[in-house]
Amino acid sequence: MRMHLGAAAAALALACAAVSTAGAADWPRDDYNPQPADEDVILPMPCGGAMAFRKVVIPSQGPLSDRPIRIGSTDDQRGYIEGAHPAYVAGSFSAGDDARYFLIGKYEVSRLQYRALDAKCPTPDPAGRLPQTEVSWMDAIGFADRYSLWLLANAPKALPSEEKEPGFVRVPTEVEWEFAARGGIAVSESEFQERSFPMSGAMGEYWFAGPQSANGQLQRIGLLKPNPLGVHDMLGNADEIVFDPFHLNKLDRLHGQAGGFIVRGGNFATAEDDIRAAYRQEIPYYQGRQPRRSQTTGFRLAVTAPVVTSRDRLQAIEDAWTRLGSDRPAAALGSPLGSQPLSDPIAELGVIASASADPNVQQRLKNLQLAFRSSFQARDEQRDRAAKARLRLGTFLCQKLRDDALPIDRMKAQYDACVKERGASAPRCQEQKTRNDAEEMIQSQVLNYYADTIVGLVQDYDETVIDQQLAVLREEFGARPDLKPLARVAERYAQHAAQFRQQKTITREAWLTQCKTL
Repeated sequence: MRMHLGAAAAALALACAAVSTAGAADWPRDDYNPQPADEDVILPMPCGGAMAFRKVVIPSQGPLSDRPIRIGSTDDQRGYIEGAHPAYVAGSFSAGDDARYFLIGKYEVSRLQYRALDAKCPTPDPAGRLPQTEVSWMDAIGFADRYSLWLLANAPKALPSEEKEPGFVRVPTEVEWEFAARGGIAVSESEFQERSFPMSGAMGEYWFAGPQSANGQLQRIGLLKPNPLGVHDMLGNADEIVFDPFHLNKLDRLHGQAGGFIVRGGNFATAEDDIRAAYRQEIPYYQGRQPRRSQTTGFRLAVTAPVVTSRDRLQAIEDAWTRLGSDRPAAALGSPLGSQPLSDPIAELGVIASASADPNVQQRLKNLQLAFRSSFQARDEQRDRAAKARLRLGTFLCQKLRDDALPIDRMKAQYDACVKERGASAPRCQEQKTRNDAEEMIQSQVLNYYADTIVGLVQDYDETVIDQQLAVLREEFGARPDLKPLARVAERYAQHAAQFRQQKTITREAWLTQCKTL
């Protein structure tokens, strides 16, 4: 009997699902998560196994919200392969009102995990912690498919879901991979553009060629430090397959020809100077008459979800699409021709196009409307980035006022004690007063600048924009342990701006006191 390829794959998945986990001992934690950390997401596998994932959180303001980033490098020698260009990334699962996330494998898929979906359960051993290499692109995609089917059949509640639609496992896209490899929102925007994420020691987080590192051998998962997202071995050890086909780079965009598959990150045979977040290579899908496999090529997984998960979600997407590049609510687009002219030129073009009897004119007007919407949407995104930068500046100024005020208060107390003990004319007290006056002058200048930024913020941006970008800033600060306390400072700055918008008065000393008492 002949079996269709898809049915054969399903049958294989069901056979894998039939592998009993009850009769197999749970794997030791070191075999699937050798460096456990807070907020790890653990998904089960057959044979008592498991796989660890990390959340990659991305601020979000709605169903069509995404984060603009630049990926690639500025190295002209490899610009045709790795040239910097704009890209966009968004999460699959809700993380509250202001963020979404996807999951990415904390480690490269190991040999033990790869064999767990075979018909016979593997026995954990030290070699099982090595990354699974010698895989083709089809092998990696097939493994993700079999694992998804096993999870859906045996542990669907372990998968994150979006509007009750369970997620699925796949190989990450190139943008997802590079966003995670660079550290996502757990690093600053300037750090994101560096060759690699911030390191505590030179090259200490990588396996590269040379006796001081990998020494020409594949290394076990999780032996070195993670990146700021808590993900291990994204650079070095094994090249990692991504979902997308290879495209050359054509200055600020990808070239139109799709080629082989892409591997990212370098491997244990890559020179130290070549290890970088932008590292990418084209690999042919086939070598001779066989799928192309290599001892340096492995992969890690991601967990994502469908985009359209329900009718409500589709309606929200359609509503968001209608509002893109528009200065008016979606309902305004239905205004009949002949009524009061619309204040939104985009909507006005749509009404005129709908009223035209000439199909050619109608189509040209609709094309013009789409071009305007795209231009206005780019303007809105630039406005949002500028508003967030202004909020960030005000946050750091408020923090500086607080940090500077505490020693100034101590110096004042020391001066008062000196005057009480020695008199105001004493040389020591005069020196203290001179230092105090200089510090207070600097504080006054910073406070004036702080007030200027509040006035400019209120003049340039409405409350909705400020509230939305404050939410984004909260997520970004929250992703970095060293910056988490700044979320409260940002909220205080936004409160001062709201107070000024309402009362139209500048209360410098009150603002200073409120920054000091955070």
